Amino acid sequence: MPVLRRKAEEAASALPALMLKAERAAQNLFHGEHAQRRAGAGEKFWQFREYAPQDRPQDIDWRQSGKTDRVFIRQKERQLPQTALFWNCTADSMDFSSSPKLSKKQEAANVISLAISILLTHSSERVGMLGTSQTGRSEASLENIANLLINPEAKEALPTHAPARAQKNSELILVGDFLSPPAEINAAFQNLSVFSGGALVIQVLDPAEIELPYDGRAIFEDNGLNREIVQNVPSIRDAYKQRIENHRQEIQAICKSIGWSYIMHRTDEPYEKTLLQVWTILSALRQRGSV
Repeated sequence: MPVLRRKAEEAASALPALMLKAERAAQNLFHGEHAQRRAGAGEKFWQFREYAPQDRPQDIDWRQSGKTDRVFIRQKERQLPQTALFWNCTADSMDFSSSPKLSKKQEAANVISLAISILLTHSSERVGMLGTSQTGRSEASLENIANLLINPEAKEALPTHAPARAQKNSELILVGDFLSPPAEINAAFQNLSVFSGGALVIQVLDPAEIELPYDGRAIFEDNGLNREIVQNVPSIRDAYKQRIENHRQEIQAICKSIGWSYIMHRTDEPYEKTLLQVWTILSALRQRGSV
């Protein structure tokens, strides 16, 4: 019992820090509510637009129209609720950082997922974790996601759960290092694509995994299972960098084949850079109505 209590206390103590980092990242990207600017039958006024034959007469704004010789309608922001389901890789490979100055990949993935959740709830969208039935847009929903990120139920290198029946056609946001063989990644993504309305894959990598900056002799371990000694790291650097780039391109190709989006986050780059990419992609997808 003392060991269990200590682990529970450690997990609980990590929650405020994760929430704070995610909230700061989200606030740095957008100050206040970020309008989605999607035309539709919502409640918030967006802009005036010149009347077209397909518009309803009751939408005409006669006061604005009276100022000119043209007829205008009040276009409102579309506010159809969306649901986004998150999945974060929890494989042992995520517990890696090449420098004390950098976040471990797991922490980076957790901050990114929670920050995106915050941004989406600010736009009145529902969020939840893949494999659970709970979704919402309240502070309690965000805390539930944070708890599940910090206390995962199992170690997973790739997503294995499908959305719940009521969550089919939800948008998926998958965050991890995705260092599994491409064939396994393809199988996992193809299985999920049947149930989703679209997805964004965020590959989180440490800069050392991309550039292999080490010199001299080095020992490489694969989750403690495989161990390899390289006597002269610079002699394999170019081949390694090409291999990791090829792996990234294969993941991109898999995503493209099923209509998903892909970006990469380096743990030595600010979260805001990645969040801006994410928000640009999500906004474009919503403008096209594809998710």
